[in-house]
Amino acid sequence: MIERLRGTITSASFLVLALILLSAIVIYPIWTMLFLGAVFAYIVRPVALRINERIPYLSVSIIIAMIVVIMPLIGIVVFTVDSLINSTPSLITLARGFDIPYLPGQLQSSGGTLGALRGILTDILRGSINYVIDVIQSVPMIALQLFIFLSSTFYFARDGERLLSYIRGIIPTEAKPFMRRMASETERVLMSIFYGHFLTALLIGIMAGLGFHLLGYPYAIVLGIITGIFQLIPVIGPWAAYTPLAIYDLVTGNILRGVLVLIFGIFLSTIDIYLRPKLSGKYADIHPMIFLVGFLGGPVVWGVAGFIVGPLVLGLAYAALEAYRLGESAAEENQ
Repeated sequence: MIERLRGTITSASFLVLALILLSAIVIYPIWTMLFLGAVFAYIVRPVALRINERIPYLSVSIIIAMIVVIMPLIGIVVFTVDSLINSTPSLITLARGFDIPYLPGQLQSSGGTLGALRGILTDILRGSINYVIDVIQSVPMIALQLFIFLSSTFYFARDGERLLSYIRGIIPTEAKPFMRRMASETERVLMSIFYGHFLTALLIGIMAGLGFHLLGYPYAIVLGIITGIFQLIPVIGPWAAYTPLAIYDLVTGNILRGVLVLIFGIFLSTIDIYLRPKLSGKYADIHPMIFLVGFLGGPVVWGVAGFIVGPLVLGLAYAALEAYRLGESAAEENQ
């Protein structure tokens, strides 16, 4: 018994498994940034290879590609955080003294419909402000995660082919057809998620911010960000951002702006109906429920990064199941 246990402990498979588990413990705190780095490296590498045709140094080409692809996204994030920081004091004051100055007739009572709506809006606003404050307080950790993200993106883009070759070398021969199908399905799923959800939300958020600014709303940038976030949630969409604004304007007597923001909101919803199929139509058709669960559940597990990681993880699981289904279908046809 002792000899068998000693042989097990000193076996190659046991040592490899133990080292993999220890490595997983080391990587676990930063794995979300490594995962995102691998995803963005997939986008950066084709751009870097095009640049590499003119610049003979691959590392320099990757850095330039990262600046072209990632830095605008980082600029948007920095601009967003700066806007939230600048507007937070005013929003806190607004939340503490939030009140609708005019409510006709019996609707002034706390039991009225608009009284209940006022309470709901106040709770939502205060909860959003508290969340923003928590994000601001975690800026040092965000900076560290950003460094890990940029570093992993660079190395995955530079050495990704070598890593894939190594993985192919250790995959058993009988599993290679499944892995090829999964790689193909994964690419389609990632492109569908990126174009069909994230890019659509970005465009809707930008248009919403500009529209709210032209309509004279304060904190138009923050409202645009909120609209983009709501746009990411398939069941909700941008109406959750513009409807309360319209109700507030109509109740407070600003009838013209209330009507205009409703018209503008309907326009945003119509654009969503056109943009989403147009951007993601040539890729996999991901059911909205998959994205919804990932978008809502991801932040619970992984924090802010979970808004991206959650849908991607569920998307990869969908790709694996789809690859398995296609493999089983092909096997049945060959029989």
